[in-house]
Amino acid sequence: MLLDLKDQEVLGVKDIDVQQKLSDYINLIKKWNKTRNLVSRQTSDRDLKEHVIDCLAINKEIKAKKILDLGTGAGLPGIVIALTNPETQVTLLDSNKKKIAFLTHVKAKLNLKNAELRHTRIEDYDVSKEEIIVCRALSSPNELIKKLKKNINEQTVILMMVSEDQDIFIEGYKTKYIDSVAEKILKKKRGFLRISDLKN
Repeated sequence: MLLDLKDQEVLGVKDIDVQQKLSDYINLIKKWNKTRNLVSRQTSDRDLKEHVIDCLAINKEIKAKKILDLGTGAGLPGIVIALTNPETQVTLLDSNKKKIAFLTHVKAKLNLKNAELRHTRIEDYDVSKEEIIVCRALSSPNELIKKLKKNINEQTVILMMVSEDQDIFIEGYKTKYIDSVAEKILKKKRGFLRISDLKN
């Protein structure tokens, strides 16, 4: 079992089938990583489990029927969100063709009907209709806003997964650091940087 009873309680993930699919997803990353460089070659089984726990914690902060995962890479957090929120439509965007090929395989293997894949650059994707954008280890908050600024709308909320509280200033935006429930499990500093328009 991926999570013990205590962790299941903290993360709100008690469905055995979902946990099995999360384990299958980790195994697919390990298998494909040998040839596709999805994550660092030094990434251990424990590291992968921690990555998934990190991503499961974001569920506490997102209440939306439509979510965009920017620069999803191996599908973190997009695949994890899709697996644990079957009623939510999750779009996973990445410019790397090999990673999109992996995600296409994951989507088919895990029967993820609520995951949509987009092979394109962030700058070329229209985010004007997005309610919530999530991302992990992508770029600095200011760099991300520069890429999105031309078509992001005032209602869009961005949640960046970060490992420490950051004192960030972004002109025209407000930022708030949120502690992640993953801290209780991993015993490490984990959180989210919430970025929204000053008018929101």
